[in-house]
Amino acid sequence: MCAHEGKQYTNGTTFISQGSFRMKCVTFKNLTSTLEVVSCITPAGVEILIGAKMEEGDKVFECTSGNVTLKSTPGQTGKCRGTYKVGEEWVEDSFKLACEPYGKVSLKSCFTKEGTEIPLGEARRVPAGYAMECVMVNGNVALQTAKKFDCETNTGEIKKIGETWNEGNFIRRCANYGVSEIVGCYVENIGSVGLNQNLTSNGLLYMCIHQNDQFKFRTLRAQ
Repeated sequence: MCAHEGKQYTNGTTFISQGSFRMKCVTFKNLTSTLEVVSCITPAGVEILIGAKMEEGDKVFECTSGNVTLKSTPGQTGKCRGTYKVGEEWVEDSFKLACEPYGKVSLKSCFTKEGTEIPLGEARRVPAGYAMECVMVNGNVALQTAKKFDCETNTGEIKKIGETWNEGNFIRRCANYGVSEIVGCYVENIGSVGLNQNLTSNGLLYMCIHQNDQFKFRTLRAQ
């Protein structure tokens, strides 16, 4: 005989305990008895064998083996974090997240401190002038400067890294991180002038000055 919660059960008898488990009384030849869990019971009363799973409503129930438990996780239509419905998106810290089936939370994009949204796997230019990217690094999301990113001229033309173009009296080159740098000066119909160099032509002196992080272009009468 097996005793459970004040009741006696004979060998082979089964009963439901705590509304979640089917128990069985097992009596051995030496007349000792024990209770074994043989299956789990879902809230709707459906029996699940040990090691099996089934979806019921918005949850997936699993009857785990070993120390038998009835484990529940969000189902196909289950909410994420108990709050968000499938398809809903929300912003958490600097990231936009989305709720997918079975309670899975996926990353959609990152937000810079200025509020620029960058989709996962892409890069965007931020107000400071350089580019940042939203990427996965070793399984973790990272919002970092994007080394390989095109530059944009003042007329909206896209330039690749290493390309140069004239912008007024200055020559710019596309460098890393989507930043353009001044590499010289330009005189229309005459040509280029290197940084901190002069060029004399037709009685005029053209000066390309780089000093204290400032760039200046001057035209003087040649002496």
